[in-house]
Amino acid sequence: MDHLLPPDIVEAGHSFPAELAACGDLDALLRLKGAYVGREGSHAARLMELLKLAPKEQKRDLGAAINALKQQWEEGLKSRQFEIETKKKNRKALAASWDPSLPPPVPAQGALNPLNRLMDRLVEVFRPLGFHVEEGPEIETEAHNFDGLNIPEDHPAKASSDTFYLAAHPDLLLRTHTSPVQVRTLLRVAQDLGIRGGVRFLSPGRVYRKDEIDPTHSPMFHQVEGMLVGHGIGMQHLKGTLEYALRALFGPHTEIRLRPSYFPFVEPGCEVDVSCPLCAARGCRVCKGSGWVEILGAGLIHPKVLEYAGIDPVEWSGWAFGMGVERMAMMLSQTPDLRLFFENDQRFLKAMGGLD
Repeated sequence: MDHLLPPDIVEAGHSFPAELAACGDLDALLRLKGAYVGREGSHAARLMELLKLAPKEQKRDLGAAINALKQQWEEGLKSRQFEIETKKKNRKALAASWDPSLPPPVPAQGALNPLNRLMDRLVEVFRPLGFHVEEGPEIETEAHNFDGLNIPEDHPAKASSDTFYLAAHPDLLLRTHTSPVQVRTLLRVAQDLGIRGGVRFLSPGRVYRKDEIDPTHSPMFHQVEGMLVGHGIGMQHLKGTLEYALRALFGPHTEIRLRPSYFPFVEPGCEVDVSCPLCAARGCRVCKGSGWVEILGAGLIHPKVLEYAGIDPVEWSGWAFGMGVERMAMMLSQTPDLRLFFENDQRFLKAMGGLD
């Protein structure tokens, strides 16, 4: 029925919703109400004058159009008035309930993931012994990841079923351990090792292997590895260092034991167990009643690893170790499922404060 109304009235009807939404208080709303449905000078008053002067045959249709438009304006004004008054009441109620003597609200604070906190804790344990942190890329070459560590060509870890190789660059891969950092560091310091008097460092970080995700495995996990190179280094130095570090981690009464084992990059190699910190070696579910928990692998650096870096194994010797951060975190917290550390459940993460 817009064709029965003057063009300026039709245009005003179209702009009414935007003008109504722009009214931020009751004064603005009253001004708009006067302009549209007031008794004098308003759009509605003009329409009533138009209706009086209209031919008899048009009055019915024109009256219906005017009533529909007025009803639309009045309902819109009434609804907007209710919204403005409700907001005003809410603001007054909020102001009345505010106590200026109360301290301001404290925003929630974020925190490092428990695995990162545990890695930081491991690093801090070794700092008093003169160890520093070395880092390296997570995308590595076969030379650094395998060859420099005396890993033979037919070793299963080199198969694509175990290692993530990059499709566009088959000679590149996601590192399977943080040991490539040790290779890179030895290559870098080989020339001035004598001036340094040796080297000692840790290499914490993420590593990747083609493991299916389950309660104890993940294709991405974390390691902390350590290495020391010097003159006349033997197994007694390795055992003494690890005994100090593991007692700092698990308590002064912790005992350790070394069991012979094989790793290509150390000779001799060993597995290191600690007396179970959860049951004080009396026997529990975690240690399977034995009183001991396997914690890391270690050994004296293989001469071929030193030779690869250009270091004379007759003059220099050293030791290395590596531990899985997730394994230690699961043991300390008795967490049954590795995936909990990656799922960002706030309840679980808050409960892991004991790993600090």
